[in-house]
Amino acid sequence: MHAAIDGVDFRVIARGVALPLVLLLEVIAIDRGYSFRDAVAGDAPYWQAFNDALQTFVYVALYSGVAFCVLVLAHGREALLAWVAANRGHRWFPWFACQSALFALVLLILPWMEVGAPRAPWALFGAWLAACASLLACAAIAIAPVSFWREQISRHAPNLVAALVAGASIYAAVSLSRESWHQLSGATLDASYWILSLYEPNAAADVGARVLGAGTFEVVIDAPCSGYEGMGLVLGVLGFYVFAFRKELRFPHVLVLLPLGALTIWLLNAVRLALLVSIGAHISPDLALQGFHSQAGWIFFLLVTISLVVVAHRTPALRAGPRAPAQFDPAIHLAAALLVPFAALMASRIVGSIFGQAPNWAMVLAMALPATALFAYRHEISEQMGRVDIEAVALGAAVGAFWIVTDAWSSYGHTLGRWLEIQSPPAAGAWIVLRLVGFALVVPFAEELAFRGYLHRALIGRHFDKVAPHAFSWLAFIGTSVLFGLLHQRWLSGAVAGSVFAVALYRSKSLAGPITAHVVANALIAFYAVAMEHWELL
Repeated sequence: MHAAIDGVDFRVIARGVALPLVLLLEVIAIDRGYSFRDAVAGDAPYWQAFNDALQTFVYVALYSGVAFCVLVLAHGREALLAWVAANRGHRWFPWFACQSALFALVLLILPWMEVGAPRAPWALFGAWLAACASLLACAAIAIAPVSFWREQISRHAPNLVAALVAGASIYAAVSLSRESWHQLSGATLDASYWILSLYEPNAAADVGARVLGAGTFEVVIDAPCSGYEGMGLVLGVLGFYVFAFRKELRFPHVLVLLPLGALTIWLLNAVRLALLVSIGAHISPDLALQGFHSQAGWIFFLLVTISLVVVAHRTPALRAGPRAPAQFDPAIHLAAALLVPFAALMASRIVGSIFGQAPNWAMVLAMALPATALFAYRHEISEQMGRVDIEAVALGAAVGAFWIVTDAWSSYGHTLGRWLEIQSPPAAGAWIVLRLVGFALVVPFAEELAFRGYLHRALIGRHFDKVAPHAFSWLAFIGTSVLFGLLHQRWLSGAVAGSVFAVALYRSKSLAGPITAHVVANALIAFYAVAMEHWELL
């Protein structure tokens, strides 16, 4: 069965990635056009109730589907092996063509559902629902034959029931966070106010008006800020973890993670609200509301869930048996060297976005995170490098010129230019130098190690460390180029750049090629941006 994966046609794997992606894009397009609840003028209680119930059903199904996938994948590779076996000789294209035709029909019906119609269009709505249901059925059969789905549902029936319960619970938790603010309003505001009053002499709170403030800055704490949403998400994620790894965990001891996680995220939510008010009162209201408000919530959520999972795996009282001694795995160590700098780069961008989208010092100082990761793995990275040749330099220069020529002006360039003008010359110079170091050196290394160093080989073979760095497959070439493009706001130009960097990899036969090309490209872009004051390129 291992050979079934290692010897499978990569076109089958590519199709398995592409078809769900197409379905996801179709669902997003349908969701954006869905406004049938408001299509009827006047009182239509049955129509509104039906649409409300439909919305509930769709969201529960979505959450349950994600939960089911997590639970199935947590039990090994059986589902993947079964999918590969089922797709040998599977006639998928007719079902995909039918799916595409139904999607076009769904879009054609949308304009006929006019807002303000005198009567509920039940017949047309029924046809639209039937087309949507048929679209999903055709998509499922295009991804795998009916026999595969029947076997998986039968084999994973307990997981399916658990996923349905989890999906309904998550939806209920999210709904509760929006509709039941009053049940936590006093406690959340009291906790936030108490924390704020520890260091803010002008702290003030009005529970009745749901207002928390300091000095002249005040915020209205709406339902999502009460803490219900974070508690629901943490409970949902930890619940998946406990069920998926139930054979490795000790019951009922491990269940202590659930109330501990809920309490921790609620307390951190109170800390977030207090810090939000302080930032708005003393630094910038825009920074508090546009950057810190959303990013801090996600950071705390990831911190709580990841920390508690690590605690469960490392605490003997929460494990079902003794922990196996750790063994050095060269493949895992190499994967860490290739991926940790990129993860640190993404973390640095999150840190920078906490301080808003406007130019700030955090976005350049946070580059210390990926720079530190690169330094920590410098020996492993040097082993992946080879000889730098002039061809990689030429390819990088071509990418840089292409990026400059296809540049479209954005308001960020004007904003950055004005921000630099109001800085002192030493401060502006220091910011530009730090930005150029991160842009022209740190970013190319971190991104190429992840995309051309790890992902490219992982798309070719399951044991990526056994694959030559310059090995070629269409899936690896196209997949890394497209994903690299999606990483950038100018996704099409990014995909073209990613394909050129892949060519540099093939020509140089080592990571020295794409890294050199990327460094040259970014350095050329940076030089042009500073020389011509086209700051949007940075």
